Amino acid sequence: MKVHKALSIDDLRKLAKARLPKVIFDYLEGGAEDEVCLDSNAAAFARHKFVPRYLVDISRRDQSVSLFGQTYASPFGIAPTGMIAMVRPDADLMLARAAAQADVPFVISGASTASIEDIALVAPKSWYQHYPCRDEAMASDLFRRVADAGLMTLVVTVDVPLHSKRERNIRSGWVRPYKPTLPVMLEAARHPAWVLEYLTSGLPFMENYRRYAPPGTNARALTSFYAEQVPTAQSWRTIERIRREWSGTLVLKGIMHPDDAAKAVAAGVDGIIVSNHGGRQLDRSRAPIDALPDVVAAVGNRVTVMLDSGIRRGADVATALCLGARFTFVGRAPAYGVSAGGTEGALRALSILRQELDLVCGQLGCPRTSELNEAWLEAPHRETRPTPHVDAVPTLHANRPEAYVTAGR
Repeated sequence: MKVHKALSIDDLRKLAKARLPKVIFDYLEGGAEDEVCLDSNAAAFARHKFVPRYLVDISRRDQSVSLFGQTYASPFGIAPTGMIAMVRPDADLMLARAAAQADVPFVISGASTASIEDIALVAPKSWYQHYPCRDEAMASDLFRRVADAGLMTLVVTVDVPLHSKRERNIRSGWVRPYKPTLPVMLEAARHPAWVLEYLTSGLPFMENYRRYAPPGTNARALTSFYAEQVPTAQSWRTIERIRREWSGTLVLKGIMHPDDAAKAVAAGVDGIIVSNHGGRQLDRSRAPIDALPDVVAAVGNRVTVMLDSGIRRGADVATALCLGARFTFVGRAPAYGVSAGGTEGALRALSILRQELDLVCGQLGCPRTSELNEAWLEAPHRETRPTPHVDAVPTLHANRPEAYVTAGR
C-alpha cells in the first residue's frame, strides 16, 4: 500500500511498522512499563457517544480556528516528538513542511534534530517546546533564539520530572549509550531502506543544543549532554521565572489536575495542554480526555485549554472539542505518516484527520467545529429508558445476527 492509499491512521501505522526496524518502531510506538496508559488513552475516547441533529444545513462546513492571534485551518496540530529523525532523516523538517502546507501549528520538540532557525524558515507558525533544564542561562538563550526566529508560542512541558521506565526500549538496547543487541541488529537488517539511510546519515544531532556542548561533541555525546540537562528540579517558581523572561504566548503541557490548572492561571500562562505525554511517562495515569472536563471547569475562559494523547480519529478531535478543548495535538499519527512516506505521509495523516473531522461534524449536523460542545454528546448521567415493546422497534434476531426482524413495517 502507498501512503496516498491509506484510509486511516492505522493504515499509516502498519506502513510505518513494515518500513522501520522493530527497535525504532518500538521507540515510536511504545510507552512506559506495562503500557496500560497507551490503551486507556485511546479507549477513553470511545466511551463518549455522539448525539446527532438532523435537518440542518451542512452544505458549508468550517473547521478553522483562531488561537493566540493566529488562524489555523483545523483545530489540531502536530505535537512534539523527540528524536523523530530516527525514523527518517530530516523528519522534523518534513513534519514542519506538512504542518505549514496544511496550515496547522507544528510544535518543535525540545529534543528536535533540526534547529529552531531552520524550522522557522519552513513553518513560521511553529511553536517551540521547552523542557526546564539545569542551565538557566542556556534556557534563556533558547528563549531568545525562539523569539529571534519569529516564533510566538513557547510550550513548557512539565510532566517529565524524572526519566520514565520504558521497558520496550530497555530490552532492545535503545537507551543511552545505545547498544542494540545482536538479535535487534539482525532484525534491523530486514529493513534495508532504513538501514541505508541510517548508514548514510548516522545518528542525528540534537541541533538546538549543539552550540552549548563542548566543541567537537559528537551526536552520541550530545544526547548525553542533553540528558544531563533534562529533567531537572522544577516548581511553580520555575514557571514564574519563565513567565518573566518570555513575553510571548506561554503554554504549559502536561497539566492533568484541576488544582494545577488553577495554579497555572495564577502563574500567568496563556494556555494549558491536558496531556499525559502519550502514555510515555506515568503508566497508570488518568486519560487526558477524562481529565479534560475537570480542568475546563477549574479555569473557565481564563486560559485556552487544549489536549493531546490518544487521538487516532477525527472523531477523537471532535470529542475533545465537545468536552471543552479549544484545540488538540496529535503526535503518533503524523509520526506514522512521516515514517511511512516522508512529507507526503505526514500530509496524508493530517488529511485523514481533517476529512474524518469534517465527516463527523457533517453527520452531527454541526457545520462549524467552533460550535461543538457537550450538547452533541450523550449525557453521562442520563438514565437508560425502558426497552420498548418488541412490536414497536427493530429487534436483532438471536439466530441470525445479520438480519433484523421488524414488526408493523
